[in-house]
Amino acid sequence: MKTSPIVIKLTYPILLLALLAAGAGIFWQRPGSPSEITTLRGETFELFGRGLYRYDTVSYAAQAIGQDAATLLVGIPLLFIGLLLARKGSLRGELLLAGGLGYMLYTYTSYSFLSAYNEFFLVYVALFSLSLFAFILALSGMDTERVTRSVSGGMPRRGIAIFLLFIATFLTLAWLGRIIPPLLTGTPPPGLDAYTTLVIQALDLGIIVPVSVITAVLLWKKKPWGYTLTSVLLVKALMMGAALVAMILGMALAGVTVGAVESAIFTGIALAALVFIVILFRNIEA
Repeated sequence: MKTSPIVIKLTYPILLLALLAAGAGIFWQRPGSPSEITTLRGETFELFGRGLYRYDTVSYAAQAIGQDAATLLVGIPLLFIGLLLARKGSLRGELLLAGGLGYMLYTYTSYSFLSAYNEFFLVYVALFSLSLFAFILALSGMDTERVTRSVSGGMPRRGIAIFLLFIATFLTLAWLGRIIPPLLTGTPPPGLDAYTTLVIQALDLGIIVPVSVITAVLLWKKKPWGYTLTSVLLVKALMMGAALVAMILGMALAGVTVGAVESAIFTGIALAALVFIVILFRNIEA
């Protein structure tokens, strides 16, 4: 069963627009200099002051540039490879394509709602919309029985289920640890900077955590959708893990303080996802 032609057609503009958006984030060096801004809560932060992210804080700009680098070097190539393989009816290609679309959806949802308004706002919205519908259609067209037959034999099922539960637990504890204490004291949470709300935390707590838990339970019970969602989530986790490592490096180079424990855990998650992906894809027949 080949991937839906609609998904294939939607993926082409996603690749092109992502290439433009990520390239502009890195290489468009509009001149300028840092400046300070006072937030609605009376805090002072430094704006990046140049390039596409000139109206974003130094911390966010460093993360965005790091993510753009990961999108160019990892996200776009893997999505393109998945597209080529999926067109030939390859199951590896279908899983890689769906996981890559999931990465694009998460990335440009956050850019659409979190980045300070810039010249690429409509590009972010287009990527968000295209990725959303392409991802839904890619998942709905998956032959779950075929995925189960292909991956169940060599997949370390319980190990991956525990890994997904670990991701859900880590994100829950990490983000609630930042949110709840400031709620009790009436102070802004760490990482809010000059922004009005916590978009990444909303996405992670509202979508990534529940999906990880549901997928882990389905996989533990050997349900077909458990194998399918696990395969897609691992690809997405690999791409997002690479982006997180790039963000951490970008923040360090920009002189922004980076939490050592969180950085180590995010790096470990990326490496674990890579190991599981290699095991998974080796087990799938060509």
